[in-house]
Formats: sequence, C-alpha cells, structure tokens
Amino acid sequence: MTHRSTLPASMALGLVAALLATAATSQPLRAQTPYEDALAAYARSDLDRASRLAGRAAAAEPGRAEVQELVGDIACVIATGGGTGALAEWRKCGAAYRRAVALAPDSLSYVESLAGFLEQAPRAAGGDKDSAFKVAVALRARDDGRGAYLMAGMLSRGTAARRLQADSLMDTVARAHPTDFAVTFRVADYWTKTRRPDRALAAYRRLVEADPDNVLGQYFLGRQMVEMKVDPREAQQHLLLTTAVVPPLAAGPIPTFTLGAPWWRLGQTYEQLGMPDSARWCFEGALSLNPQLAEAKEALDSLDRRARGRRGH
Repeated sequence: MTHRSTLPASMALGLVAALLATAATSQPLRAQTPYEDALAAYARSDLDRASRLAGRAAAAEPGRAEVQELVGDIACVIATGGGTGALAEWRKCGAAYRRAVALAPDSLSYVESLAGFLEQAPRAAGGDKDSAFKVAVALRARDDGRGAYLMAGMLSRGTAARRLQADSLMDTVARAHPTDFAVTFRVADYWTKTRRPDRALAAYRRLVEADPDNVLGQYFLGRQMVEMKVDPREAQQHLLLTTAVVPPLAAGPIPTFTLGAPWWRLGQTYEQLGMPDSARWCFEGALSLNPQLAEAKEALDSLDRRARGRRGH
C-alpha cells in the first residue's frame, strides 16, 4: 500500500504559499512558435485563441503531424460544446486527424484520435461508429492496451451485454500488462468513466506504487480521492507534488491536466477538512495561473456565497 503519512495543515499551506509565490514572480517563458503559443492557450482553456494560433501553426508548418493533431483536438473540444458552428468544427477536426494520420501513419496516437472522432462526430460531419470500432480493433493488433481501451469505451456505451464485454476486456488487459503505466492508467480511466470509483482508486494507487515520481499518477490519484471524498489529507500529499507542474507534459498518449487544476483540487481538500480560508487561497492560486479555469471560479464564488450567508445570520 502507499505510504499514508501526511503533512500538518500549516506546513502544507506554507508549501502552497511558497509554490504560488514562485509561480507568480517567475518570468513566463514566451512561446517562440505559433504551435507553442497555441499549446499554451489550449492549456489555459482559451479555445478561441488556441484555435486561431493552431490555424497559423498549420499554415506555417503544413507537413507537421503534431500541429494537425492540435488543430483537431481544439476543433473537437469546440464542437462538443455545440452551437451554430459545431458541424464545421467537427469537419475541421476530422480533416485534421486524417491529415495527421497521413503524415505520420506509424504514430498510434493519431490513429487513436481519429477513432475517437469517428465514434463521436455526427454522420453529417463524417462520423461512423462501425468504422470507429474497426479502427480500434486494428489498433489493438498494434498496441494491446490502446486498442483494448478504445474498444472497451465503445462497448461500454452499448447494451448491458456489451458493457459486460467491455469490463471483461479491461480486466484481461490489466492482467496482461500489470506493470505498464499507460495500460494501468487507461484501466483506471475506464473505471472512472464507467462510474466504478473504488476500482478506479485501486488502479490509480497501483500507478503511484509502481512509480512514485510520476506526477501524472500522483495527480490522478489525488483527483480520484477528492472526488470520492476519501482521506483529504492523503489526497493533499499527492496533489502538492503536482502544483508546480506546468502542462502540457510530455506524456505521449496519456491525458494531462488543465493548468491550475491541481490548485483547484487542493482547495477542494481544504473544503472537505472545513478550512475555507485555505481553500480560498488555493482557488485564487488556480485562477492566478489560469483565469479561464471555470471550476476554480465557481468554487471561489461558492465560498463567497456561503461566507455572506453566515454573516447574514
């Protein structure tokens, strides 16, 4: 089991303050290319700016597959938000992913992204669930963990029998790759998305036990504990290790986290401990790093409303 010692609350908050002061006073590195600038805007969830910059990057480097993937990622996020331009964004997403696959057919992450598009996009924009599943099956022949995760995700959105098939598939791949970080992460993410939090927590713990220095494992374990409201002091230990990390990380196909998210999650642990002033400090820290982080703004507003309510009585 993971070592469960905790920092005193005062020491933990002191570390938060020190890290925040460092983040606030450090000179930010200026992006040197439109692609880097687009990545930074995307990490802040500033989608309009990210989309414009990614378009410039694609025009400047039309043969660079990772630029095309970023164009597709941003377009897909915008498309899932709906609105009058959603169909055009879906088409833009699909075109960018297909271009990335054509430019770098050996890169499995681009194939993975294309499969996700085919499953989620409306037919009018080129979506095709049957084709998506075929791509996932073909991907599994090249990478067991990635392909199985994609297949399980698709099956889990089907009938009860398909959901059982998906669970069995994840159990099988977990047994086949017990020490593979990427596979274990996907297994944990599958249990999270299918609302089996206890199984997700166990898988995230395995990540941290196998590699305590991996900040992504630490973050996602802390996040899972926060969402389950399990041992907020231990959750702080994991989250404190990630507050100084600036995404996006060089994590390959593994998802990262939004800039400022560790501070927001850390604030939630203080809320759970009944320490609103410490929670406020963390929420404000999250917003100082990422003013676009709506969850932190909502959490801060909620604290303010409760404080006003107490004063009113």
